[in-house]
Amino acid sequence: MANISDTKGLGGLISQYGTDAAKSKAGIEKPEVAKDEAALADQNVFLKLYIEQLKGQDPTAPQDANDMVAQMSQFSSLERLTGISDQLENMATSLTSNQALSASTLVGKSILLEGSKAKITDGSEAVQLKTVIPENSQTASLKIFDADNRLVRTAALNSGEYQWDKLDDDGNPLPSGEYRFAASSTNDKGEVSTMSTRLPTRIQGVTINGENGTVLNVENHGKIKLTNELEILG
Repeated sequence: MANISDTKGLGGLISQYGTDAAKSKAGIEKPEVAKDEAALADQNVFLKLYIEQLKGQDPTAPQDANDMVAQMSQFSSLERLTGISDQLENMATSLTSNQALSASTLVGKSILLEGSKAKITDGSEAVQLKTVIPENSQTASLKIFDADNRLVRTAALNSGEYQWDKLDDDGNPLPSGEYRFAASSTNDKGEVSTMSTRLPTRIQGVTINGENGTVLNVENHGKIKLTNELEILG
């Protein structure tokens, strides 16, 4: 007779009554159940198996009831963990759906990324530019060139942010097209250094739940992870 307090006790019990034939012979065949009833059915089968074991036990060496309680406690813990796992899975699915919905609304918007070129179109807003001016900088300036590499605008930079109104040095509006931006600073020794710029770039599409997760398809930059620290313009 297998002892349920032994580490092999439950295995022996299931071995004795766990097969379909044995359970059918004992009148405890496990019925087909839905997923949400599976844990309860497993507990019922265990109870029936345990009762069958009690029927055949040696009256002079009865089973310890504490072992049964311990086994049932393990079943209850497993049932609760299974429920938590299902809840977490549902939460993950919901978060993925929300992320996909949020990402889809970004198509057509612009994002600030490091680069030197930006496109302007009729009716588009002013071009927002950001850079980092060195601490030892005495003066900083920005030069803007058209597609033919002609200088169309020169502006002094008093901070790391600048908005270009799409006008040339004479105040005339410039045509649609691609423009190049070059920022530089001069220190107290007269040394000139180039500064990198961040310019608006259009989000052309979104890839949802790909091999790299959800990514943005950005013009002239390829795929950018949505989890990155991004500055998206309205």
